[in-house]
Amino acid sequence: MPLPKQFPTIFVIFGTIGSLSRKKLIPAIFYLHKKKLLPPLFGVVGFARRPWTHKEYQKVIADMVQKEAGASLSEAQEFSRVFSFQRGNFEDASSYTELAALVGFCDKEWKTCANKLFYLACPPEYYEIICKSLAASHVIDPCSPKEGWTRVVIEKPFGRDLKSAEKLDTFLGSLFREEQIYRMDHYLGKETVQNILAFRFTNSLFTPAWNKENIDSMTIQLFEKEGIVERGAYYDSVGALRDVGQNHLLQLLALFTMDNPLIFDAQTIRMKRAEILQTLKPFDAQGVVKNTVRAQYRGYTQVADVAKNSHTETYFRIKTELQTDTFAGVPLYLESGKAMHEDFVQVTVEFKHPLSCMCPKEGGGHVHNVLRYHIQPHERIAASFWVKRPGQKMVVEEKDFSFDYRASYEPHEFVEAYEKLLLDAIAGNQTLFVSTSEVRTSWRFIDSITRVWEKGKPVLAVYDAHTRPKIPEAKKRSTLPSMAPKKVKEIGYIGLGKMGMNMATRLMSLGWRVVGYNRTSDKIDEAQERGAIGAYTLHDLAGLLNMKPRLIFLMVPHTAVDGVLKELLALLSRGDVVIDGGNSYFKDSVQRGTLCEKRGIHFLDAGVSGGPSGAFSGACVMVGGDKKLFKKYEHLFEDISAPGAYAYMGAPGAGHFVKMVHNGIEYGMMQALGEGFDVLQHGPYALDVARIADIYNRRSVIESRLVAWLKRAYEKYGSELTEISGKVDHSGEGQWTVKTANELGIPVPIIQGALQFRVRSHKKPSYTGKVVSALRNQFGGHEVK
Repeated sequence: MPLPKQFPTIFVIFGTIGSLSRKKLIPAIFYLHKKKLLPPLFGVVGFARRPWTHKEYQKVIADMVQKEAGASLSEAQEFSRVFSFQRGNFEDASSYTELAALVGFCDKEWKTCANKLFYLACPPEYYEIICKSLAASHVIDPCSPKEGWTRVVIEKPFGRDLKSAEKLDTFLGSLFREEQIYRMDHYLGKETVQNILAFRFTNSLFTPAWNKENIDSMTIQLFEKEGIVERGAYYDSVGALRDVGQNHLLQLLALFTMDNPLIFDAQTIRMKRAEILQTLKPFDAQGVVKNTVRAQYRGYTQVADVAKNSHTETYFRIKTELQTDTFAGVPLYLESGKAMHEDFVQVTVEFKHPLSCMCPKEGGGHVHNVLRYHIQPHERIAASFWVKRPGQKMVVEEKDFSFDYRASYEPHEFVEAYEKLLLDAIAGNQTLFVSTSEVRTSWRFIDSITRVWEKGKPVLAVYDAHTRPKIPEAKKRSTLPSMAPKKVKEIGYIGLGKMGMNMATRLMSLGWRVVGYNRTSDKIDEAQERGAIGAYTLHDLAGLLNMKPRLIFLMVPHTAVDGVLKELLALLSRGDVVIDGGNSYFKDSVQRGTLCEKRGIHFLDAGVSGGPSGAFSGACVMVGGDKKLFKKYEHLFEDISAPGAYAYMGAPGAGHFVKMVHNGIEYGMMQALGEGFDVLQHGPYALDVARIADIYNRRSVIESRLVAWLKRAYEKYGSELTEISGKVDHSGEGQWTVKTANELGIPVPIIQGALQFRVRSHKKPSYTGKVVSALRNQFGGHEVK
């Protein structure tokens, strides 16, 4: 937003001689003045209790900017002339009447109604009395609808919990409109923080990988070497989580995970930040104990104004996650502390390999890439890449490719946080200020933690000052990617087709000992080449499994399950477990589960979606059966699934029931795409259908993996899909969905129509059929001719 330089502005600071004003505000105003970025008619009024005259106050300001901003004596004296002083007490109503008179004098001298910016650089407990007194003195009243805006800037914290934040918002809202309220979190003004959106949404290198399929974890850390020093009374009343967690860390989290705002607009960006924070997974009491750590450094209780028996945390670490399609299941770590081993603010994003590294064992086996976004003290972005070391052997090692923000630009190009934020407040740009929605959403999350902490759980740990807490719970998980082997695990795998072979390969990369069987020996040979133990008969498979109880996964056609199961049951012992992961009819799964249980064999039904590629990189899995059994083998479902893409559905048969309906829906969705693109291809325009598929898949309502697969099919086979058959096969799942719906008395005309189309297509092939066949080929590897 352009700055209206010509319009006179008065800047009133409450708390003008406090640490914030001395170290941040006054130097920032000096730099803006020196760069000639302030309006020509600009005055600052300092409000404090000291018995100063204007000249005495100006001398204080001149000394301050020489010491804190490096100003020369002449620069400091010239700058100090824009300052006036108002002696007053925050609780004294007459002080505000005198302030209004002083501000009014400036209006008369400048012959206009000046803009008025009130900055509350004081403890939060004074916000209400100051704002009430300003209103009572009428100094905040507009001169007219067309001139002289009034704005108020308040520093964090915005309340100390949700209730007080809502009370403060309600109070401010009774005096000011939302567009007049500027909630200052100075972290948002840092150059490297502002750069986050540019970095994320203008670089194609990282944007496609910014999701749960590719990110293993994200860690946000804010460490300070200094203890609480002179802030004992304030800090002991809030603690580390309220002091920096509710604001700085959650704001960084929002910027690193929010959706693309598409336009750089204050309202849109603030809305996107609030939206992502609203998806933070809330904690119950058990979750707080399990996922949070709090600690206090030794010597904290000896600091002035700190209670001798204080249980206030000076360090915390939280593991949480977002409930969004993009990031569900990705662990997010928030960590901060006082009196730490170093000053350090950094966001670390660890990317994962879909499988173990395709390089020699000498290379270290598992490698992954890490993005480190340094905010302070170094302002740089570094990404780790793995490269071959020079020499005869194939040995890889990690190297950083980095961008140093400070070294890449001239010093005068940088704008410090308070300079930027003050200029934005004068210009009326709220992009880098916190909205009421963000404040309330953040406090809801923080309150769920502090409520439990205040009851003494988890136990407050202790750490030595100037060290990082050595707390078992606080230790971050291994820096190896999530697919690194965790422990020895063993499974018998039956059915090594497209999906089965890929899933077995995935499990081996995760440390599983896989004993594989297929009815054709060539697939067994291939599995052995990939690292499996080959079993050429089911008898061999049962004998080669060492762990008890034995665990066996079936990935065979539904027509083959009964035959395999009959032979297998004769070879298994009580307590062994069979999981049917194929596309079976749910009622058959119920019967098979009953049969197995009679023999003392446990049975689970697992609907698996994702096709061969999903089996390789992580599938979507829906599980039915005994819940305790599911819990016991949940680690298997976690390993074969994409992050967060598995769940327990219910009683035996529920897994295959949910998968059956999924396939019926799939029939309808593919049919709709087939019919729609048939119309596009043969309509009145010469259209590029591949390009249309691409456009449809960029933020349209029908954006989906199916549309992406269709685009890929067009690129491979051409717009006419000449090599693709217009006949569409069906394997039973759609028919089962229609049958079940009829039994339930639920009409399913779309799914039924899609099924009937497939049946008719064998006598009457069509372009619609070509599209559906192309889709089946892309996600399932089905034949196209």
